[in-house]
Amino acid sequence: MKNGFYCLLGIAACAGAAQAAPLSQIGISYYFIEGGSALILTAEMDQKGPIGVDGRNHPARTKWDAQWRFRHNMHDGVCKMEKVSVMVGMTMKRPRWRKEEQGSASLRKRWKQLIEAVDRNEEFHKRQALEAGNEIETALNALAPEKTCEALTEAANSVATEILGTHQSASRDYDLRTDYGRKNGVRMI
Repeated sequence: MKNGFYCLLGIAACAGAAQAAPLSQIGISYYFIEGGSALILTAEMDQKGPIGVDGRNHPARTKWDAQWRFRHNMHDGVCKMEKVSVMVGMTMKRPRWRKEEQGSASLRKRWKQLIEAVDRNEEFHKRQALEAGNEIETALNALAPEKTCEALTEAANSVATEILGTHQSASRDYDLRTDYGRKNGVRMI
């Protein structure tokens, strides 16, 4: 990643003053399913759900990324960090059951349990994203001065990329380990 900062999800406020914590934005989109049984709703999610890194459709999925920018200047013969900004963007894709009110009471209860499980699964990814943003901001602000600004830029991008990779790997591993939350209740049957 170059010394750049990109506004995710159409945020215009990214270029504002330094943040006490990383700026974050969450976008949620829905795909619609229909059916009067758990089997049909599951088949709809298996057909229409977001595609995971494993190439399969899943009931829900959260993707996220972090971007950073910084300003540095030479002072007393060394390059020092002056300002760091971090932005975390998340997108969630979830199912929405059309005509839910027409479903049986037991099916609506199962649907509610599925949505609660989706919420818990998404919360894991949200925590990873926010932790990554906080760690990147802290690490960049703590960087020691370098002899050149090019060296400081390289060090900053290296440490931030490593932190980002660690948290994105944790999110990917979690999805694969839980079968995108299915092992934790993101399923109807």
